[in-house]
Amino acid sequence: MKIGKYSLFWLGSIVCYLLLTAVGLIEFELATFAVISNLTMLPFLFDSKNGITEYQKQQIVKDPINHLTFNDNVLNIGSESVPVQQIRKVAMDTCGETSFFSLPYNQIKPGVVPALEFPSEQFEDVKSHLKKGLPETVIFIS
Repeated sequence: MKIGKYSLFWLGSIVCYLLLTAVGLIEFELATFAVISNLTMLPFLFDSKNGITEYQKQQIVKDPINHLTFNDNVLNIGSESVPVQQIRKVAMDTCGETSFFSLPYNQIKPGVVPALEFPSEQFEDVKSHLKKGLPETVIFIS
């Protein structure tokens, strides 16, 4: 079992607080204990490898049509796949030189939806490519 540096930092701060209370230098308070344990977890949450910022990064794709492929009623988005019958809405939009694609109601894992960015000049081609492979009942959100 591998213990990361943030886990050791968290555990160390808890142990220090408990030792200080055991020795009698400070009085134990549950609220203080909760604050210390939660504050020491903040660096872990904002570390891009583990925390909340990991899922905000979108993949930038130069050739989105080859990245979004249909195979046996499954939409493959790079290495991820979503069954076509589970797709109800597709979000697509353009902002400046960049277009965005996501499946906001199809989570790959909790809090993570398939999403990517691609050049805006390919927007209409990608949209028509998706319309060909998806059922007519799928709603495109802009």
